[in-house]
Amino acid sequence: MENTNQRIDLANLERFFLARLQRFAHLAATAEACDIPQWRRLARHATLSAYRDCASIGLEREAREILGRTIGHQALSA
Repeated sequence: MENTNQRIDLANLERFFLARLQRFAHLAATAEACDIPQWRRLARHATLSAYRDCASIGLEREAREILGRTIGHQALSA
């Protein structure tokens, strides 16, 4: 039973990290049209942090897909 709970918790954590990345990537894409450089920098930094969190738990492929859809292909080469 405990093993099942651990798998459920891991799945919830993965969903949380991917949703967080998607939210920040959307903010970063929106911030690119903004005239406030600090906002763009903050949005990019938040996106990178969320991406690294995803990569650290083995979700790099999924994270790259989110960035590709949200920000575009230039994010994949960074």
